[in-house]
Amino acid sequence: MRPTTSLKSGLHLLAATTALVVVFAGSAYAVDGNAVAARLKAVYGEQGGTLEYANVETNGSTVILKDTKLSAAGAKESFNAGDVTLSDVSDVSGGGFKIGSATVPDIKFSPADEPDSKVAVEGIKLEGITLPAEGATEPLAKMLQYQKGEVKHIGVNSKGKDVFAADNLTVSVSPFTASAPVVFTSNVASFKADLSGVEDPKTKDALQALGYETLSGKIDMNGSWNIPDGRLNVDKFAFAADNAGTLGMKFDISGYTLDFIKGIQEAVKSGDGKPDDAKGMAMLGLMQQLSFTGASIRFDDASLTNKALDYAAKQQGAKRTDLVNQGKAILPMMAAQLGNAEFAQALGTAVSAYLDSPKNIEIKAAPAKPVPFAIIAAGGMADPKSLIKTLGVTVNANQ
Repeated sequence: MRPTTSLKSGLHLLAATTALVVVFAGSAYAVDGNAVAARLKAVYGEQGGTLEYANVETNGSTVILKDTKLSAAGAKESFNAGDVTLSDVSDVSGGGFKIGSATVPDIKFSPADEPDSKVAVEGIKLEGITLPAEGATEPLAKMLQYQKGEVKHIGVNSKGKDVFAADNLTVSVSPFTASAPVVFTSNVASFKADLSGVEDPKTKDALQALGYETLSGKIDMNGSWNIPDGRLNVDKFAFAADNAGTLGMKFDISGYTLDFIKGIQEAVKSGDGKPDDAKGMAMLGLMQQLSFTGASIRFDDASLTNKALDYAAKQQGAKRTDLVNQGKAILPMMAAQLGNAEFAQALGTAVSAYLDSPKNIEIKAAPAKPVPFAIIAAGGMADPKSLIKTLGVTVNANQ
């Protein structure tokens, strides 16, 4: 056989082998896109929302949901999300799927009840998504789990004027397990709100005088959730407004279980069309499953307090010091009505110290042991003053 003939035969064999490898490789890594889409729809539906799509395209480990429409839990209105792309999709041993990332095209819509407003949501992406197998019985099987989420920009325009914008919203969540608490963080890197369009004359005048017709800042939150007993601990929820101050909150409750979440979702669904009183009673009934462990609310001043005092004093034709002294004189009489002399004294001391030198003030509730919400509700209706002692309420300033 001549060398050229052998070379041609070898090239033909190589080409055929390469084609077979490509075909079999593609088959090995391809997923059932329709099954993935159906499972995503079902799991999303368990959260109370709706997910619809026209058809599904599959290319290896990439699945595209064409002409997708979404609605959030409890919302009647759905919006077009376009072609949602699921990347790095793979089967999981025992059933279910892993999705490396899900990206959603930029969304723009006008709310049905506010046709003059436009909302834009850009740069939507979820990473590390887990879709449990269909028919799975473990408690976490009905939850949409992901490890990271981000939205690059949210903008709201009302009657041709930009009234709100937020940039770089991120969420990170540790894997859901029954053996260790889920740790989560959420941040809004920056936001900006235009309050110059407020219609109430008094509020508009106050915002203008205080210099807060435009408000900007950031939001940070982190905490943990223990799934078996529903212990939900928000260690930080800080709303920081530039040149104003930071409002920080913490709370610690138990009973926020998967069953409780399911009950909330069902109550939202069944509450459609019912009177507000009926909805409120349903929610109140569910809240009885929770117990209160602790909470606090704290304000760290960054010039807001003195600005507000100056504005109030000007309205009364007085000086800031006069207004502060007046407040110190009135406060003990108001605090005495709480029926708790010790707390009244602590409140007066803290507020006086804060008014003299505004740095921070914090109200904290820390009962000796968890208090069921049923007891809190009963105490609030029978004797609201008793809650100060029941919840272990304290107040401190400039600490």
